[in-house]
Amino acid sequence: MIIRPNKILLIKKNFIEFSFDDDIENDVETIPDFKKFQTLNSAEQYYLADNYNWDDGTIVLDWIIDSPKCDKGTACMIFWRAEPDYYYNYTAETIEDYQADVWHLLQKIVERFKKDDFKSSKFKFIPANEGYKTDWKIKLDVWKFPTELNNGIKGKKPFGFGL
Repeated sequence: MIIRPNKILLIKKNFIEFSFDDDIENDVETIPDFKKFQTLNSAEQYYLADNYNWDDGTIVLDWIIDSPKCDKGTACMIFWRAEPDYYYNYTAETIEDYQADVWHLLQKIVERFKKDDFKSSKFKFIPANEGYKTDWKIKLDVWKFPTELNNGIKGKKPFGFGL
C-alpha cells in the first residue's frame, strides 16, 4: 500500500504535532479537523498512527480506533505503542485522571479485538519484532486480551511515496 504525497502532506499538516500550534497566550487549543480525518483510507490511517506524536493526546488515535476503516494491524500498533504494561495494574476506578484517556483507548482496542470487530487485517505489526515485551503477567480481568493482539498481525506495511 502506497501513501500518496498529497495525503502525506494532509496528514502532516493536520494531524502530526497539531497541538504544538496552540495559542497559549490566548488559551486557544488547536483541534484537528474530523472531516479531513474521514477522508483517510485504512492505509493512510496506519501511516498516521505510525507517525503520530503522542504528546498531541489521544483524540486522533480514538478516531482511528473508532473508524470502520481501522485495520487490525493499525489497532495493534496503537495498542503496543501506548505501552500497555504501564496500565496493567489499573482499572477504570483506580486509574488517575491524567492517564485515563490512554487507559480507555487501550480498553477500546481490547474490546474490538475480543469482538473481532475489525473488518481487515492486511497491515503488519508484530509487537515482539518491534521490541515490545509481550509476556507480562496480567492480574486483572479487564486486561485479558486475545492472543492475536499479543502475537501481532501479519501483512504488509504501508509506506509513503514521493516525500
